Amino acid sequence: MPATRYLFAALSVLALGAYAETLPLSKLPQGWQGGIEVQCREGFCSGEGAVLLQINGRKHRLPADFFTFSTRPDSGNTPTTDPVTVDDFNFDGRPDIAVPRGQQGPYGSWSDDIYLQTEDGNLLKSQELSELSDYYMGTPEIDRKRKLLIVYGKSGAAIHYTAHFRVAADGSLQQVYQRDDIHGGCKRQTGIKIEETIISTNEKQHTRTRCLTEAQYEKQI
Repeated sequence: MPATRYLFAALSVLALGAYAETLPLSKLPQGWQGGIEVQCREGFCSGEGAVLLQINGRKHRLPADFFTFSTRPDSGNTPTTDPVTVDDFNFDGRPDIAVPRGQQGPYGSWSDDIYLQTEDGNLLKSQELSELSDYYMGTPEIDRKRKLLIVYGKSGAAIHYTAHFRVAADGSLQQVYQRDDIHGGCKRQTGIKIEETIISTNEKQHTRTRCLTEAQYEKQI
């Protein structure tokens, strides 16, 4: 069955009488326990719900709007795909959590509410980090070596862009890099124009522009 028909069938099943279910979360950090509340029907789950966590004795209930995923009946109905992302989003050595908030990003991409963990185990929503998935597409990637958040986006089919952000000690974001891949942006009709901009702490920008053939572009990606 084609992927689109498979997804349509799953969504149709959910619409025909889903029921609330509490599912366990696996792969949680040490000191974390929890699960999710979500609407399920015949092995498929999606829609509005909540993430239920207990971190070092402190309980949290985080609202969510989940993408469609299936469960494993032979493994205690654990989700086949992690419905949340647990990682260190601000590079302070403590795990944080990104909770799906529905398709509010560009081109219907999924957005996240990102909660940062405090020293005492509390979870505080970061407005700046959460807004990254409103302006870009998907959960930010984490580059631990360079301590950067990497996000991607596009404008139509011709322009694809990448941005790097650094998280300051106060939780604010500083963009340090931007790359735009513009198909058809060179003098050659089929060439790809690449603009890379490095942004310093004083907001000075240095931009480098180059053009690649289709073959050169395919090799470097």
